[in-house]
Amino acid sequence: MPKKLSIKLSLRRSVKISKWKVEPGTIVYDGRVLLLYEEDDGKSSKLKSKNVGTVVKLIVEEGQTVNPGDPLLEIDVGCRHPTVINDLCAECGADLQKEDQKDKQATIPMVHSIPQLKVSHEQAQEIGKADVERLIKDRKLVLLVDLDQTLIHTTHDNIPNNLRDVFHFQLLGPNSPWYHTRLRPGTMKFLKNMSKMFELHICTFGVRPYAHMIARILDPDGSLFGGRILSRDECFSSDSKFANLQALFPCGDELVCIIDDREDVWNYSPNLIQVKPYQFFRNTGDIHDPNAPPLHKTVNYLAPGVRVKEKRPPTPEALVPKSGSPEELKEEDEVVKDDIKDEEMPQEVETNDKDPTVTSNSNSK
Repeated sequence: MPKKLSIKLSLRRSVKISKWKVEPGTIVYDGRVLLLYEEDDGKSSKLKSKNVGTVVKLIVEEGQTVNPGDPLLEIDVGCRHPTVINDLCAECGADLQKEDQKDKQATIPMVHSIPQLKVSHEQAQEIGKADVERLIKDRKLVLLVDLDQTLIHTTHDNIPNNLRDVFHFQLLGPNSPWYHTRLRPGTMKFLKNMSKMFELHICTFGVRPYAHMIARILDPDGSLFGGRILSRDECFSSDSKFANLQALFPCGDELVCIIDDREDVWNYSPNLIQVKPYQFFRNTGDIHDPNAPPLHKTVNYLAPGVRVKEKRPPTPEALVPKSGSPEELKEEDEVVKDDIKDEEMPQEVETNDKDPTVTSNSNSK
């Protein structure tokens, strides 16, 4: 049980309470201003806290005159550390690693890209409840989408650089390996239609730079995913996404739908719609699945049944990032697979000096 403490003024004369700077439920720390008071000579002063705790109740009211020794407010001494980032309490500033507080209450990460930021179970419930109310008000559900072999197929193989609608990029500078990514037919139209009914999230086992690069290809203006990207770096487990589902939606997953080509990583959740794995490149499966068996290498780099019309080799300038806003291709796809035609694809992703190289050869000449 927290220890209750009454705060008093250490003065020898009466003063008038001008304004309270806290209220019940406020977390206070050493140096936090509790109230303003006015002395007989009209001088205004501050009363600062010397303790860490939570305000329980205010005993006196604004405008009231108090005498020396009168209790002003009551606090519960100690901080429950409801919000923690990198083992530092965001409320009181305590270093929980130094204090060896293994029972700290903030244990639930609720931000996709900042797993170090954790909140308590009570705060998680409040945030989750607010999210549910917002979704219901917007008449939307949540859709978690996987990337590799669900929306896209990526390879490291040395393939021709003149394949239509294949995006080529590097993540770690000019000397790093090349990635070659093809979007599943109909992906852009699918995401655009689903965004009207769902709040879209990416959940992938790809590393953070890769996940954010693919997000820029799929969503160059950020209107679809809005930064809701969960990569391998934020996953609790290297072979399961299910634990993150419970952290992101602490009030339950009744409003959540999942699209993935693998059901095992979701613990066979009933929320999952499993799709047929998409394979465009013959010699590559899921490049981010460490347990995937190696595929037999063949001369042909395209998957069985895939035929693509190659364009003339691009000039060297075509592999240099261009400036300007991303555009969408509105050309008929040349790929024929199971009688499915491709949909609109983005032409290129805008980059800057610090961004990896990303090019698409849709307009190669």
